[in-house]
Parts: sequence; C-alpha cells; structure tokens
Amino acid sequence: MPELAFAPTPRQLTLVKSIPSAQCYQKNKFVFLNNEMLFGSHIDWNCNAFGKLWTYNLNYFDFLHQEKMEINEAVNLIDDYCNNAAILKDGVEPYPISVRLINWIKFFALNNINNPRYNAVLYSHCSHLASNLEYHLLGNHLLENGYALFFASYYFSESDFYKKAKKILRSELVEQVKKDGAHFELSPMYHQILLARLLDCINLAKSNNSNEELLPLLQSTAMKMIGWLKAVTFQNGDIPMVNDAISGIAPSSREIFSYASRLGVDADSSRLSDSGYRMIRVRRMEMFLDIGNIGPDYIPGHAHSDTFNFILYVDNRPLLVEAGTSTYAVGTQRIIERSTASHNTVIVNEKNQSEVWSSFRVGKRATIIRTEENDHKIRASHDGYASLNVVHERSWGWLEDEFEIVDEIIGGRDVSAVAYIHFPPGLTPKIEGVTVHVGPVVITFKGQQHILLEQYDYATAYNKLNKGDVLKVSFKRGLETRIKLVR
Repeated sequence: MPELAFAPTPRQLTLVKSIPSAQCYQKNKFVFLNNEMLFGSHIDWNCNAFGKLWTYNLNYFDFLHQEKMEINEAVNLIDDYCNNAAILKDGVEPYPISVRLINWIKFFALNNINNPRYNAVLYSHCSHLASNLEYHLLGNHLLENGYALFFASYYFSESDFYKKAKKILRSELVEQVKKDGAHFELSPMYHQILLARLLDCINLAKSNNSNEELLPLLQSTAMKMIGWLKAVTFQNGDIPMVNDAISGIAPSSREIFSYASRLGVDADSSRLSDSGYRMIRVRRMEMFLDIGNIGPDYIPGHAHSDTFNFILYVDNRPLLVEAGTSTYAVGTQRIIERSTASHNTVIVNEKNQSEVWSSFRVGKRATIIRTEENDHKIRASHDGYASLNVVHERSWGWLEDEFEIVDEIIGGRDVSAVAYIHFPPGLTPKIEGVTVHVGPVVITFKGQQHILLEQYDYATAYNKLNKGDVLKVSFKRGLETRIKLVR
C-alpha cells in the first residue's frame, strides 16, 4: 500500500461546474454495473462480490458528483476511505487512483474543503501513481494517468507531477486521437469518457492559469473529439453501441456538448475518415457503418470482430442493432458478444473475421484492403477470411428512402456465407417469402438460399440481457439486401 506522506499545502482551486455523475449511491447502498450492494456503517472498499470492475467503480468516487449528493455524507465517505487507507487493494492500482484523484480534487475545489488528513492520503496516492504509470497498458489507461497528474500538479503545485503529466498528454493526445477526432480504440463510450475528462482539464487550466502552455493542445484536441462525437451521435442523442460501448456508463453526448459550451470550447467540423466509421443520413433514416480496421494493433482490447457492421435508426429509434456488451468477464458470453455473428455483417464458413479470445485479446485480424466512396455509395473489401482464400466485399448505396447493401464472396471453394441482421427487443419481424416487414420498413433479399429467424441475447445495459430477434440469411456468392421505408 502507498505510505502516507507529508503533503504540500494544497492550492485553493476554482472550477466551472462539470457534468454530474449518474446516480449510484444512497445511504451506503451502491449500484454499479446494475449490481447493488448495501453496506452497514462502514464500507468494505475491497468488496469483490461482483468482480474487479465493480470494485474499481466503488473506488472511483464518481458518486461525489451525483445530483443532490449531501456534502456531509460525501465527507463521511471520504473519512471512511481514509480510515481504511492502509488496507486498500484494488483501489490503489493506478487506474482507480487516477479517476478518484480527479474526483476528490474537483469535490474539494467546488466545496472549499482543505483537510490535512485527506491531503495526506491524496498526496500519497498521487506519488504512488507517478511512480507506477501504466505504460505497460497504454491506451485510455495511460491517458487517464496523465489527466490525473495534471490535476495533482495544480492542486499540490508539484512540478514533478506536472512534468510527467505534460509528457503523457503531449504524446498520448497526438497518438490516441485520430485525424477525424476519434479516440483510437474506436469505442464511442470510451471516447465520451476521455473527452469529458479532457474538458475537466481545460476547465482546470482556464479557471486557474491563463498561461497554461498545454491549453492550446488540450483545446484543439477537444474540438476535434467533439466534432467526431457530433458526427456519430444519432439525432436522438444515442451513440452507436459498438466496441464495448453500452448505455449508462459514460456522460451523454448532450451533456458533453453542453459542458464544452460552458467552457467556450467549440466543435471542429468533422468529416469522418480514418476512424473507419461513417454516418449516412437520409430522410427519416440514419445508418452508422464500419469500413475500418479494428483499432490500434498494440491495444485491440475493446475491439469486436465486426468489420462491415452497421446500425440503423428510423424515426429516431433503433431498428437494426448489434448484440452489444453485457460483460467484460472471461467466458462464453464475452466471446459471443465479440464474435462476428453478434453483428450485422457476414460470417463465412462459421469463422470469425478476426480472432477474438479471452476478454480483451485479438489474434489474426481482418484488414481493409480496398475502399471506394462517393455521395451515394460506399464499397469496401476485407481479408478476414484469407485463410479460406476468400475476400468479402460489401457496398452500401442509398437514396432518399432506402438503403441497398450488396455482399460478394470472392474466391475460395465450397464456401457458405450467412448475413446477420439483429433487431432490438420489441420489434418482431414478419417473413413473407423473400420479404421481411418490420416497423416502418420492408427488407427484401436477392440471392439468398434460406432465411431463418432466431432469438439472441441483446445487451440493454451492463449485466442486463433481453431477447431479440435475428435474421440469418444464408447465401453462396452474392446477396442483395434492400431496406426501404414504406410508411
């Protein structure tokens, strides 16, 4: 455990009010990831009844910033945490320290709290973090470390914290944010989380140091990330639930846009490009689609085997979805949710396009080998079935009231392909020959061998599954799918 150290006298900081956290605490009852725990008079901060991720959430202290949180109750929780500082386990790993550190400093600043005991625990955890940065994990973990040290450097006026924060932020904001503004792990949910934290850093710098040398980098990066988030957010405010994105975890796009506006941070106009994602909007329909590689080669942990996946909203409601993410736990459900068959794309000879395994691992992965785009059509090919000597090519074409998707299986011998189309719970498709009626659209197929309707588990939230319907359309070499508004 980090040893308590004498803490420098902290600086009284000022901050603009940030985004409130989700309601997760009430009178010693904590609800994270849809699992609830009621403690007695003292909290077991090492509680592992629901796994490590739940314990992490307990130690983040996001609840300090939920709406209507009583200051006295929040202080009592910090007191209890400090009383247990010597026996903390998961909570003193670098990632939860990073999140908690920012939450505590924001809480102290907003409520004018300066407590030597709290500061001693906080400083010891900051020092431990500074000596245990997550260069072995990289990605969002290392960026969170940098954000946290940036906050610590302001609070404790500590130059060593600032030097390390500056090194991380200067390199990782460039490395992790793509040209079109996407976070490079390509999960819209993690993009929201990291963007909200970046706005916190801008808030800190603007409110307390008009000469902050990192501010231009922080602001320009945030503008790119806001532009990308606006480009991929559906008109009803939803994000595409791809690559481990799930509802109820990150701040919403609307909350982020409002926060950015309060800070005077505008959005760059974003044309989706190197993230591989596209958003096509026609009349009453919005289609989000993926023609990109699965993410950075050295950190594909949140990637799914979902090349050429697409999601469709009609009249601001989801009509076609993917299975989503209900768990990070190693096991069958995690493997299923990351598999090709859990996405609206094509599986050949019952093989995944990319080899997803364990909880966050990927072996051989599909690579985009060709793309063509114009104002009414996108076409791309990938080599995820190279072991079968097969190339999968998919094109999307669109008019005012319809989409046409054409799949071609090129090469190989004795191949069989299946196109998957997932519907959210509550939408029941009706099959009439080669025509499927669902909601306000009709879906027709050409080139199909068989059309089967089965059920699948749809992740409505973390640890929550509901049954939905999935079409499995088998074909040999080519399949045309037409989705047309009829009412």
